[in-house]
Amino acid sequence: MRQKSHLAHIANIDGKRVEQTVKEHSLQTAAYTAKCLKSAGLYYTGLFAGLLHDCGKTKIAMTEYLEASFEGKGPRRGSVNHTFAAAKLIMQRYWEKAKTPHEKLACEILAVAIGSHHGLYDIEDSTGLKEENGLSHRADCDDEEISYVETINNFFQEVADQETIDDYFAKACEEILAFVKKMEIYASEYEASGMSFMFGLLARLITSAVIEGDRRDTAEFMNGKSIDLLQADQKFWQRQIEYMEGQLKNFHSDTPLNKVRSDISNQCKIFAKEKGGIHRLTVQTGSGKTLASLRYALAHAAEYNKERINYIIPLLSVLDQNSKDIHKYIKDRECILEHHSNLVKTTEDQEELDKRELMTETWDAPVIISTLVQLLNILFSHKTTAIRRMNSLCNSVIIIDEVQSLPLKFGELFNMALNFLAEHCGATIILCSATQPAFEQFKWSLHLAENIDLVKIKPEYEHVFRRTSIINKITPQGMTLDELSDFAVENVENKDSLLIICNTKKTARELYKKLKLVKQDDWDICHLSTSMCKEHRNKVLNRIGKTPGLNEDRKVICISTQLVEAGIDFSFESVIRIWAGLDSIVQAAGRCNRNNDWEKICPVFIVNLQNESLGSLEYIKQGQKTLESVLHEVENQRNQDYLSPAFTERYFNRLYSSVYSEKETQFIVKVHNQPLSIRTMLSTNGGLKCNKHYYLKQAFKTAGENCKVFDDDKTDVIVAYDEKAKEYQLNLTSAKAENDIQYVKEQLKNLKSYTVSLFEDELRALREDNKLEEEIFPGVIFLDKSAYSDELGVCIGEYFIDDGILMS
Repeated sequence: MRQKSHLAHIANIDGKRVEQTVKEHSLQTAAYTAKCLKSAGLYYTGLFAGLLHDCGKTKIAMTEYLEASFEGKGPRRGSVNHTFAAAKLIMQRYWEKAKTPHEKLACEILAVAIGSHHGLYDIEDSTGLKEENGLSHRADCDDEEISYVETINNFFQEVADQETIDDYFAKACEEILAFVKKMEIYASEYEASGMSFMFGLLARLITSAVIEGDRRDTAEFMNGKSIDLLQADQKFWQRQIEYMEGQLKNFHSDTPLNKVRSDISNQCKIFAKEKGGIHRLTVQTGSGKTLASLRYALAHAAEYNKERINYIIPLLSVLDQNSKDIHKYIKDRECILEHHSNLVKTTEDQEELDKRELMTETWDAPVIISTLVQLLNILFSHKTTAIRRMNSLCNSVIIIDEVQSLPLKFGELFNMALNFLAEHCGATIILCSATQPAFEQFKWSLHLAENIDLVKIKPEYEHVFRRTSIINKITPQGMTLDELSDFAVENVENKDSLLIICNTKKTARELYKKLKLVKQDDWDICHLSTSMCKEHRNKVLNRIGKTPGLNEDRKVICISTQLVEAGIDFSFESVIRIWAGLDSIVQAAGRCNRNNDWEKICPVFIVNLQNESLGSLEYIKQGQKTLESVLHEVENQRNQDYLSPAFTERYFNRLYSSVYSEKETQFIVKVHNQPLSIRTMLSTNGGLKCNKHYYLKQAFKTAGENCKVFDDDKTDVIVAYDEKAKEYQLNLTSAKAENDIQYVKEQLKNLKSYTVSLFEDELRALREDNKLEEEIFPGVIFLDKSAYSDELGVCIGEYFIDDGILMS
């Protein structure tokens, strides 16, 4: 029987059937969407997009679909098309009648944004294999196929009349045109490809707000209650500032280093009154930039009434330490949301993943702590869970720590996205690093603020931060692993502690084994790599301590991969770094004599290995070549100051002007065995040519699917490292887990710290040896304990029994 009003959702709440009409859902989604876009000057754009997003549901077929689903009759998910109607309405009612190119562009942006709220699509196919244009396919689809006439008539009768929709469209069009005209200031710099890329970002931003409005209202209806979010205003920020200032009073400036840290922090606080834009915080490692940047962010948020602070950290290994520092200095800790890979990646199908989408945290909290991977996903991934969070970057302070960690292939895309956020969305962005990359050297350059640097480097800083001496031990032939082992033994004889940083896990593992063979009684030898789960690494880090070996009856030797280079708060008396790029060497130096613990200049040795196999680690190879080239240009290279700003600038200018850099920033991927550029796909594109001239041509879906931070896909496996891990594993198979998805989510979150990410060939080898359990819980893989070493982590082809004896 036909309902008086068409339905958007039906739910069972406390045993009762509850209905939500399309009108109720559309009006509330419109309100939420408009709120998300208000700070970007797109309020009416949000109202229009939110109202229209589900207009395709105002038809009998959709109501019947919802009724069948509610009764458990299981119609195929997505069998009733409700996403095409809005695009068709916009293109027929407004695009066809548009008088100017700008008006047509505005229509396309709205049609693409609204039509993408359940998933991106390609406008033009980059491969040329498809015979349809995605936008034309929606705008020109058969009326009967989507019940278009019925749908639109019902929508105008039940949800919003034609006059209201036309009025909202006219205002939305004005907002978009104003937005686009601001972009066109840079038309000569960006050229056609850059402008197209920016138009795509605008469509993505509007899509983000629609997804957020839609998901939030749906979640509130399904749960039978509204979601109360903590809103940050100037009073809120002032309260956090007062708390942090109180905490900082306990900070003792009784040493030259602490005095410099205090001065840097004070400069950041004063700079907070400067207007927004893209700024830099360039200070040496160990200068306290986490707290200094937080102090800036709080003061700037209060000064300019920002909605949130987004603290972006490159790696999970760094996030833990920085998160603890941030929590310590924020009064209202419930306002902090940590969002990173906090769930075990499973192999569930898309429908199962969609069920979890409503549980995914949004970035709608005053303080967000997340990773660079998550930020890049927000800006470029095809996943709606990631796109949803983009609107939360508007009118915010974005602190990007260790920005030199950005993969080079993202360089130009990253620049354009930051320009978009800073110049058009009210974001203030701070790039933090001891070695600032020369992002302005790219073709699509970064638009740094007029007053760039938060901190002015004073002459006395150089003396205070001079805690290490980088010693070049590079030779034409390089060291063998045996020679490196001997050099390490020689080095540690008169030192409390030694850190050796390798480029690969294989080198770290082999070197660890060699040093174990010559271990002396007072040596404590440790190994760190991503072959170990997080709980294992934390246990080793706690064993190492902050200043290993100092004032202790032991010598500590740690052999590690690059994971310790950014943000790990420990300090060794000596460091050996295997030859890499300048950014890696400077970060390695930051782990040596970090707080002047030994009250002298401590050595950081740079060595090269014979026949080092770097495989696909092209960035390390190019870093080695670039640094070698720069060293040949300067005199007295063995005495060269690697840490000076001039040397850093020379290095990055050379790196970013190389043929390798130009090729990398094209971001080439294989699609159906064709090499395609992500940069091109997200701008002018070039596949199928539509009969109609559309200004948007991007292959949004294909680009997003292939825009991965890491080149190779990895799969999480869970290690039963300790009794807690075993308990969480048992909980997944409990009766409670069968009916409580939130409980399942909690167990998977707990198990994240017991995961190791493995490549496909590693998984294959473990499967062949029957070392994986894949039937315990759907989509989750568990590793047999015999394939995990308490010293080295996952060992493929080498297995361990309970008494620690190695079995091959």
